[in-house]
Amino acid sequence: MKKLFTFSFILLSFSLIAQQLPDFSLFRENAFLYNPAVAGTEQASVINLSARKQWTNIKRSPLTVTASFHTSLPNKNIGLGAIIFNDFIGPTNYTGLTGSFAYNLVLSRDLRGVSHYKVLSFGLAASIVQYRINGNQIDLDQPNDNAILNGKSSQFFPDAAFGVYYKSRTLFASVSIPQLLHLNVPFKGDNGQKTKFKKMQHYYAMFGGRIFFGKDKVTQESKDKFYLEPAFNFHYVIGSIPQAMISARFAMKDVFFVGLGYRSIQNMMMEGGFTIKKQFSIFYSYDMAFGSVRKDAGQVHEVGLKYKFNKNLGSF
Repeated sequence: MKKLFTFSFILLSFSLIAQQLPDFSLFRENAFLYNPAVAGTEQASVINLSARKQWTNIKRSPLTVTASFHTSLPNKNIGLGAIIFNDFIGPTNYTGLTGSFAYNLVLSRDLRGVSHYKVLSFGLAASIVQYRINGNQIDLDQPNDNAILNGKSSQFFPDAAFGVYYKSRTLFASVSIPQLLHLNVPFKGDNGQKTKFKKMQHYYAMFGGRIFFGKDKVTQESKDKFYLEPAFNFHYVIGSIPQAMISARFAMKDVFFVGLGYRSIQNMMMEGGFTIKKQFSIFYSYDMAFGSVRKDAGQVHEVGLKYKFNKNLGSF
């Protein structure tokens, strides 16, 4: 079984039609990883760290680790950001650095102390990525199979992404296309074998909102303290099966949230998080798989840390 899954990882990584980029259950917290247009839209400087471990019962199962930072330039409607990421999948892995630029078109600002901030943002990102494969880690039923790449090989390649993002007090919407350049990454083994990793454009869409409840006894206006947060996350790669996730959270503003979600690949997701002094946040998600094969593979854990400076770049 382990050999079967190890080989499946290779097929997943090098297939022309597979989902090639990591997916996150905590996609609200990791929205900037999906879409460069998110840079600068939080009206603050934000540091985000995350780690996601999949299929815990399998040796060298997928592990994704990221660190990101984004901010806005004061009075210029410009967002800037950077991401460092590592993704490990069996004998294949890649490491990259991304720089992002976004233009934040502010449609409405805060009025009378009530949050009416609305922004429509357009973003571009450029990346440099090192792709690596270690053929020595591939477990084969027939050792020294010349059809399989052996030894170690690595390549540096550029990439780009584009996105559009809208955010208001009650709604958010995100559309983005990572791996925009659609390049082929060639690899060559110790014995001259050649293969290539065809990078496919991914199409991401995320939509969600906040439904506030509870009113002030005097003004009868919403307290904005408690809310439900439904969301929908959709991924598509040309030629592959679309993947979708629907989720809902109950939250107390700037304090905590708990939520449930379901993925179209037969995964139930449970998540929660809390915030300290409106700046430091901790998040956790657990994906519980259905079906006998998925149960044998193990579960999925995701954790995230976020720090918000409440000041943008140039205001320190």
